[in-house]
Amino acid sequence: MAEREFKFRGLKTFQIFSGDTKSVWIYGFFLKRGTYGDPGPQAHIFVYENGYEGYRVDAQTIGQFTGYFDCNEKEIYEDDVLEHADGERGLVIYRDGAFWMESAEGTSMGMLADFMRKKAEIKGNRFEHPELLSRNQDHETHGA
Repeated sequence: MAEREFKFRGLKTFQIFSGDTKSVWIYGFFLKRGTYGDPGPQAHIFVYENGYEGYRVDAQTIGQFTGYFDCNEKEIYEDDVLEHADGERGLVIYRDGAFWMESAEGTSMGMLADFMRKKAEIKGNRFEHPELLSRNQDHETHGA
């Protein structure tokens, strides 16, 4: 069996001294676990840095690494928005044991492996840039 890397990411949001909030992506392995004072198991991403450190993240933002890289050699994760040079844009989802592409309207665009036959670039993700999946994206970006 070939060795594969099973990696996840999740968004951690915290308050900084000024009172503002800041969000950062944590990359590592995923585990749901309870800690003292938690109402139940919480989503954590664990990172190895001189021992394992767990970070509680927003469970809704957890996405798995697909094993693919975009045209700029960036890792592609679930919930990333990809775009081809021809303007075709879609969302990476995980369904039925495989990674798929979905349109802004929620219709299937086929398997990620097929989408990757053309060079694709990560434009963002659905959490930080939901406007990338706007149905009117062509009108907004091309002035139509």
